[in-house]
Amino acid sequence: MRSGPPPFDIPAAHFMAGLLWLGLGSAGLVIVAPDLARGNILLPHALAVTHAFTLGFLTTIVFGALHQLFPALLGVGMRSAMVARIGFWVLEAGILQLVAGLWFWLPYLQASGWVLIFAAVGVVSWNLLPQRRRATQGRLVGRYISGGHSAFGFAMLLGLARIGETAGWWHFDRLGTIAAHFHLGALGFVTLTAVGVSSRILPMFLASNDPPSWQLRWIGPFAAAGLLLFTPAAILSWQVVRLIGGLLLALSMALYLSLVAGYFRARTQPLDLALAHVGTAFGFLGLTVVAGLALLLVPHRFHPEWWAAYAILGLLGWLVLLTVGVLYRILAFLSWLHLSGGRKVGGRRIEPADLTRRRWAWTSLIIWTGGVLAATAGLAFGRPPVAQTGAALIAAGVALVLAQVARAALILRVADS
Repeated sequence: MRSGPPPFDIPAAHFMAGLLWLGLGSAGLVIVAPDLARGNILLPHALAVTHAFTLGFLTTIVFGALHQLFPALLGVGMRSAMVARIGFWVLEAGILQLVAGLWFWLPYLQASGWVLIFAAVGVVSWNLLPQRRRATQGRLVGRYISGGHSAFGFAMLLGLARIGETAGWWHFDRLGTIAAHFHLGALGFVTLTAVGVSSRILPMFLASNDPPSWQLRWIGPFAAAGLLLFTPAAILSWQVVRLIGGLLLALSMALYLSLVAGYFRARTQPLDLALAHVGTAFGFLGLTVVAGLALLLVPHRFHPEWWAAYAILGLLGWLVLLTVGVLYRILAFLSWLHLSGGRKVGGRRIEPADLTRRRWAWTSLIIWTGGVLAATAGLAFGRPPVAQTGAALIAAGVALVLAQVARAALILRVADS
C-alpha cells in the first residue's frame, strides 16, 4: 500500500492518452458541427465525439490526476500501482470500443465497451476511494471525490439503459435520459471532483491569503439534491420536479463561482498562462449556468440545437478548458521533475518554464475562446458554417496544446541523450 506519489508512468500514461482523445474529439467536432447546428444531436458520429471528450479526455485525465494528487490532498496514496496500470489499460480499451461502437453504430461494441469501462471504474474506486478513511487531511475533498464517483456510477447505469434502448430491449424517453446522463457525468462526476480538488490546489496556485470556504458546506448538498431530483424527473417528464432540481443545480454552481471568485480576489500572485486558462474556464461556467437556466425557465418547444450549444459551453468552454489549464501547471512540472534530472540543453539547465512556449499557450487560449463562442452562436442560431468555423478554431487551439506537449517531449529527449 503506497503512501507517497505514484510512479510517474501512471499519471503520465493517463495524461498522454487523454490528450490523444482530446485531439480526436476536436477533429471529430469539426465534422459533426454542421449536423449539430441543424439539430441532429442524436447522430452516431455526434454521440461518439461527445464521449471522446467526456470519457476519453475528461475521465482519463481525472483518473490520472487523482492517482497523482491523492497523497498531497488527503495524505494517503493508492493501494496498488500494478492495479492502477491494469485499470488504465482496461479503461482505454473500453473507451475505444464504446466510441467506435457509437461512431459505426454497433450496439454490441457499445455494450462491450461499457463493461470494460465499468470494470475500470471499479478498479479505480477500489484503489483510491477506500483510502480516504485513512486520510490525515482533506476529508472534505475526499467526500467530494466520492460523491463525484457515485454520480459517475449513476451516469453509467443510464448509459447502459441507453444502449439497451438502442438494441430494442426496452423503451423510454430518450432525450430525457440523455439529459440526465449528461448532467450526472459533467456536473455530478467531473465538476464535483473539480470542486473538491480545486478547493486545495487553486488557493495554492494563486497564493491566496485567507480564501473563503463556507460555500463548500453547501455546494455538495445542493448539487446532490439537484441531481437526485433532476435525474428521475428528466427521464419521467416530471416538469415541476425537474424545475426544482435544475434550480438547485444552478444554485450549487453559483456558490462554486462565488467560492472561486474569492480565491482570485485573495490572490497574491499574478495570473500566469495556466491560471488564465482556469479563469477563462470559470467564465464559461458562468455562461453555462445562464444558458442552463434559460433552457430550464423559458417556455418554448424543444430546440435540439440549443441543447447542443449548452453542451459546447459546458464541455469545451468549462470542463475541457479547465482541465487543460491545470495540465499546463502539473504536467510540465512532473515531466521536469521525473525526466529532466537537472540535465542541460544547449549549455543551460532545464527549468519547468522551458517546457512551455508562452506565445503558443496564449494564442491557443485566445482562438479556443473565440472558437467556443463562435460554435455556441452557430449552434444556437442554426448556422452550420459558423458552428463549423468555431469547431475549427477549437481544433486549432487543441493542436497548439498538443504541439506544446510534443515540443516538451523533444526537449526532454534531447536532454536525456
